[in-house]
Amino acid sequence: AILTTLPLLQACGGAGAWEGTITDSAGIAVVHNTATPIWRSGEEWTVSEDLRIGTVAGDPEYQFGQIIPVGSIDVDSHGNIYVMDLQAQEARVYDSQGQYLRTIGGPGQGPGEFSQQAAFIFTDNEDRVLVPDLGLQRVSMFGPDGAPAGSFPIQIQAGVPARWQVDARGRNMAQLRGLPVEGVASLDEGDPIVVYDTTGAVVDTVALLPKGQTLEELSQERLSIVVFAPEPVWDLDETGAVHYAMNDDFRILVNGPDGNLTRIITRDVEKKPVTEAEQNAILRLMREQYAEFGLPTGQIETIMQGIGFAETYPAFGLLFTGPRESLWVQRIQSAEDMAEGSDEEVEFDPQALGSPEWEVFDNEGRWMGVVTLPDRFAPVKVDGDHIFGVWSDELDVQYVMRLQVNFPT
Repeated sequence: AILTTLPLLQACGGAGAWEGTITDSAGIAVVHNTATPIWRSGEEWTVSEDLRIGTVAGDPEYQFGQIIPVGSIDVDSHGNIYVMDLQAQEARVYDSQGQYLRTIGGPGQGPGEFSQQAAFIFTDNEDRVLVPDLGLQRVSMFGPDGAPAGSFPIQIQAGVPARWQVDARGRNMAQLRGLPVEGVASLDEGDPIVVYDTTGAVVDTVALLPKGQTLEELSQERLSIVVFAPEPVWDLDETGAVHYAMNDDFRILVNGPDGNLTRIITRDVEKKPVTEAEQNAILRLMREQYAEFGLPTGQIETIMQGIGFAETYPAFGLLFTGPRESLWVQRIQSAEDMAEGSDEEVEFDPQALGSPEWEVFDNEGRWMGVVTLPDRFAPVKVDGDHIFGVWSDELDVQYVMRLQVNFPT
């Protein structure tokens, strides 16, 4: 196809000129960003905390055991906040001011009850509540009042749902991941993002994510683990379009709601090497964690022999679609970044890989600048100009936090 390069030098909302290019390739917009963002000093978006739900001690309805930082918080059309507590095996509902309203579900296997693998919660466009439960292999449904409203099955033979989302049209979507175990598809071509109907049948595929490379089957008994290996990341925007990428390359693809590729967003990023000291710190941490789990020494050594490392850190961490049709992409912080200025031995938790700094792109894929979120905050849900997420204090106590995104006038 003939490529036509279109330099865009116009200002965006009074901000500075964009220095990148957009190339049209057979109807697909290929956006290349330079190292210069659109925002100039004073034009940046900022965030401020405007709600925190949780407590260290006191009312148990405000204490959280374990909220995973993906798909665990949602907001209905009235602004009510839904939180899935994996440890308590229940969902709690709060109003827009953070006041407790009710609890949905509880431990068990009966209608409206959850296993210890019920970690996600969503509300659809009719304010029905959906809770995928891998342990019970079903999606439990509830009415807006929290009353059980049936369920539909999760067919893991086609792949294990690794992440769920519901789009603005109420379509139930999941990323399916293959596993090298009997009874589950291997999905060698990649991880499809599929659409379910309310019977549990797959009715559409909206994207095919490249296959993650962290786990590799060495034999029927052993798996290889490659730390920092490329993995797929994705999110839906409010129209149902899918933004997805492999995190080893800053190349983000956008499929429209119909599943057709419409845009590719790129930016040159220098990836950081994983040093030997960092590898040793991670191996030491993993060995300690396996010992805490009570694994025998021989089994720990067998596992450790199968652990390797990518040569570099990923190009970025996670991504999510934000206010005003924006796209937020998380920067990476290495162990040396976090230990900068310290004389102590490198200590590094791979779960802390993502930086509080997020690069923000507009609805055309142009890099506007960087927004810094609070330390120890994991974004989960965007609703209007608010970002809901899980924040942990110095004692690792979890809270639900709502941030207001502030736009300069």
